[in-house]
Amino acid sequence: MVEFEQILKSRGYRLTNQRRVIAHELEGERHLSAEEIYDRVKHGHPEMGLSTVYRTLDLLTELGIVRKDDFGEGYSRYELATERMHHHARCEVCGNVIEFNEELMEYLALQVERETGFVTDWHEITLHGRCAKCAS
Repeated sequence: MVEFEQILKSRGYRLTNQRRVIAHELEGERHLSAEEIYDRVKHGHPEMGLSTVYRTLDLLTELGIVRKDDFGEGYSRYELATERMHHHARCEVCGNVIEFNEELMEYLALQVERETGFVTDWHEITLHGRCAKCAS
């Protein structure tokens, strides 16, 4: 939380209670929607509305504190940005999201850079299909 506060202060923002609560909900959790975060915090913080959650997530995404993912569900999911790069496989049947880290994906990104001159700041690959349970 100290690093989180330092990032905010360095960009001219304060660590408000709303920002602290939302970041706390994302700690140790992956791929939460804004509505899921709101449902988790609304009882303990009735002053916080869904629009506050969205605005806060937008700011934290802009500052690089939170990563926003789109798994083709019609809404975004959020997780704290970490140094550990990972990719996703999403089951189109049950919606389960599996994280994986595959060196071949890293190689592919480097290959694209070499061949095109494109400079990658970060990358994420999402595979769509069926999980082992749904495929059987």
